[in-house]
Amino acid sequence: MSGNLLRFVVLLLFVLPVVPVDWSVGTAVANPFDSNVLPRTVGDQVVQSERDEQEALFNYYFFDRDLQYATRLEDLPEQAAVPAWRTPYSAAIHPQVSGGLSSAGSGRPVGLFRARRGRTASGGSSVLATYDRAFNGGRDLADGWETRRLMRPTAALLPARRLQNNSEPWEGYCSGFAASTIRHPEPIRSVDAGLVGGTPGVVLQPSDIKALLSCIYNRTTSDSFLFLAPPSARDGGPNMGTFHLTLANYVGQAGYPVGIDRAKGQVSWNNPIYAYKVDSIRDAGSDSEHQFKDVQTTVTYTYYGSDTHRQTDVESEELVGNRRQSMTFRYRLALDEQGHIVGGRAQSSSGHFLWIPLYAVQARSDGTAPGNPYVDVKKVIALARASALPELQARFDRKVIGPEVDPAVLPDPDTMDDPED
Repeated sequence: MSGNLLRFVVLLLFVLPVVPVDWSVGTAVANPFDSNVLPRTVGDQVVQSERDEQEALFNYYFFDRDLQYATRLEDLPEQAAVPAWRTPYSAAIHPQVSGGLSSAGSGRPVGLFRARRGRTASGGSSVLATYDRAFNGGRDLADGWETRRLMRPTAALLPARRLQNNSEPWEGYCSGFAASTIRHPEPIRSVDAGLVGGTPGVVLQPSDIKALLSCIYNRTTSDSFLFLAPPSARDGGPNMGTFHLTLANYVGQAGYPVGIDRAKGQVSWNNPIYAYKVDSIRDAGSDSEHQFKDVQTTVTYTYYGSDTHRQTDVESEELVGNRRQSMTFRYRLALDEQGHIVGGRAQSSSGHFLWIPLYAVQARSDGTAPGNPYVDVKKVIALARASALPELQARFDRKVIGPEVDPAVLPDPDTMDDPED
């Protein structure tokens, strides 16, 4: 698949509204399942089915590993987990009410009392204030931007109270946490900023680097991540046929963690799934064209934790101390006459969607790309690579899909000079 074609496919996934031609299939039972194999309409165009689209994406990204997207139920593993070294680590999602990336999250005054703001392991300052000292010449840029985003002016008499927290109590960086722990091994070593193009002598701790990774991955664009099981079902969740195929192909075949948004609606709770088990499969009848199976599956995902808690065993390079939780799903699968999954429907809470990150977006000050424009994704990723175990980082490099950094910050090959002979 060419780069232009891939970008077109991703555009269809994220930007344009997708309307199914006919979700209801089957005659023996009224509307027994939602199809994932029927063509869909995008605007005034008819496009390929959801299953075909996901099959094309999987086969494209795992072509070099000779993996093919499997769709027949009996060929799919009923239990699987990613390798122990690939398990996502636990990290804080920095809810602003209990301290976060910026001084605004510390609960301390701002303005005239700036010197007493949030503390981390790096010199008693907030993570972004430490970043400013390391890469912004000590200017209050990254930390100040985040503070202004979170705080709103008030008419208080005292200067220290003229800004109040404008964030929601639940606000955090859960999507950034999920994305960064899927794409990076746990940072475990302190890094002098001078080693990666920053100010020598400013040392960032592993906990600071984890927080910065969550920061750069927390804002997305339409092509910086992929829906694997998009919210296309009638209930606003994923088509459960596509859901089952995603677990079996990504976690089962490829040993690749996937993100899940566990909650429908405005509030998102994202976590990386790294294991699943099909607890039961029961016959649920048939019609003239389909067999139905009632399935119960339990997924295991890494939960939020402390940035200061190291979980990687240095000798084995396996992740052994992550916080984990599980979630059980009940759903019906529809199979065609050859046993291929052609759709499904949730019979319990199904979450919102499954996804994977492709890269961290470089924010821009003009707002054309979201996020903190004073945090350089290349610098943060360089810190993360320097902080990880070298051999473990090399393993990730061989397995992680997508570019290392936002393609927008890479030189345009069409404008580069030809190398000298």
